[in-house]
This record gives sequence, structure tokens and C-alpha cells, in this order.
Amino acid sequence: MSTRQQQVENRRLGSLKQSIMRIENGIRIVVHVVANAKETKLQLETDGSLLMRVNAPPVKGKANREIVKWLSKELRRPSSQIRIVAGLASNLKTLDITGVDEGSFLAAIGQG
Repeated sequence: MSTRQQQVENRRLGSLKQSIMRIENGIRIVVHVVANAKETKLQLETDGSLLMRVNAPPVKGKANREIVKWLSKELRRPSSQIRIVAGLASNLKTLDITGVDEGSFLAAIGQG
């Protein structure tokens, strides 16, 4: 790996550490959300940030419910273990997920 590639990878991993943090009993993730997408999916961007495209409008909590439902399905966790702790009315959301570690989270979204 060249020096430039190593620098880019280090920057990506540094951002990823800011997007996924360990907390007691699980992880906290910070996600940028784009509503009204064709399909719901979570992507790890090249800078290490998390981008979630949601197939629901940002009206009356529909997008928030879709986020929790989708993560619950992908992580095979009950929705009660996934909680939006900040950003209910924003496109930048912070979620706490209990019973999951960073490795299993990344594996579940196809990045691990």
C-alpha cells in the first residue's frame, strides 16, 4: 500500500471511529439520512461517515420509524434495542443500539 493510500485509509478509519462509538451495552452511531430514496440502505462513505438512504418521507416520523425497522431487521435485534437519541427532526441522527459491537454492526451492513 502506498503512503497516499495509507493516509486515505487512516483518515477513513478516523472518521469511522467518530461515526461508530462504543457505549455501555452496545454502540452509538451517527448517521446522515436522506429521505425519499428508492430503497432503504446504509452505506459507509469513503470518508468513513455513515449515510442512510430511507424509502420513506420525512413526515410525521415515518423516516425515523423506517430507520429503526430497517436496522432491527438487518441487525436481527428487536426494535426496542434501537433508539434515536438525537436528531429526531434532523437529517443528522444519533442512534444507540444495544447488544451489538462494532464488528457485528459492520458485518451486518456488509462492510465488515
